[in-house]
Amino acid sequence: MTDWATLTAMWAGRQMRFVPDETPVATPRPCYVVVLISDGAGRYLLAHIRERGYCAPSGRIELGESPDAAAIREAYEESGAVLRELRLLGYYLLEPCSVTEPEPCSAPVFLARAERLEPLQPDSESQGVLWARLDEMPALYYDWSPLIETVFRYAEERRKALWER
Repeated sequence: MTDWATLTAMWAGRQMRFVPDETPVATPRPCYVVVLISDGAGRYLLAHIRERGYCAPSGRIELGESPDAAAIREAYEESGAVLRELRLLGYYLLEPCSVTEPEPCSAPVFLARAERLEPLQPDSESQGVLWARLDEMPALYYDWSPLIETVFRYAEERRKALWER
């Protein structure tokens, strides 16, 4: 069993931890989303983002946008993925939210399946996509940490429970 309370990482100058969706906790306002897109066979879609490298599609929630809508938009913009299913896994808690926002915020983390992949738009910040197994990710993911690994493993457990019945 994972001790989520003590498993933390530093990301872009802020402390990050994860809270699974079944853990009752008050989460700060959502500002970002992260989408873990599964192929249903143990691989996850990574976007190759300029200035970062390979990572899960993610980004800021726009004004008036719901976290679900932001997840669908970010997945498409960064990977060309048109999502078939979207399930909340939990939340990354970020403290501070950003360099200019000293209060904490959250980033809902979604598990999704891609209905299809479309070509990336010419103005995409992504330079391409790659399907990767969990054992390949430490060598690929731009900021791999024990926290990121544990969240992906949690996503894989949930994927099997949800979609392999």
